[in-house]
Amino acid sequence: GVLTPELPLRHDSNYLLIERARGPGEAIAEADRVLGEAGRDYRVILTFDEELGARLRPEFDALGWRTQNHIFMVQRRAPDKSADLSIVEEVDESALRPGRTREILAQPWGNPELAEQLADSKLLLGKRAQTRFFGVVVDGEVVSWTDLYVAQGIGQIEDVATLEEHRGQGYATAVVLRAAEEARRAGADLIFLVADDEDWPKVLYGRLGFDTIGRQYKFITPS
Repeated sequence: GVLTPELPLRHDSNYLLIERARGPGEAIAEADRVLGEAGRDYRVILTFDEELGARLRPEFDALGWRTQNHIFMVQRRAPDKSADLSIVEEVDESALRPGRTREILAQPWGNPELAEQLADSKLLLGKRAQTRFFGVVVDGEVVSWTDLYVAQGIGQIEDVATLEEHRGQGYATAVVLRAAEEARRAGADLIFLVADDEDWPKVLYGRLGFDTIGRQYKFITPS
């Protein structure tokens, strides 16, 4: 079990990681024990084993659980798409909070307390890896952004987003490519990101030189 007392609402900080299970019942019972004893009122079960995740998914679906199928993508070839990287600025974490909060509150599951904890998670991650933030600023507002984490020769690009009214301008391409460039300068020889296998951004990342190398399955209790 992974538990983060400082971030009780953040699913990616509170979950059960499984490597084997006979079925959902066994995994759910263990999630009830671990997460329930910690006072979490939701259940998140995650596995990096593709075969296990694919086998369990139909059974979790039948129980009404939600599945998030995420893919790990590594940049190992030249991008097919370019952008003007000069429009990207390195910014403080605090500069991204207004945009992040706005995007979270626009979601059906969003609320102010959760938005604050998701932003605070960046500060905790910063204690474990070199952490930097990049954004495109328009009229004094950060309208597109991403995080970069570098540790032990590995760079992760995370939390890429653009405000809805500024999409289609190539800003996401610019922040991702700038972050990848900075990761290499910082000594990373492997640069990756995580994308939703059932959403369109993975196509963009493919054009930016990222290839899928693996996946994770995350099963979440019904809303």
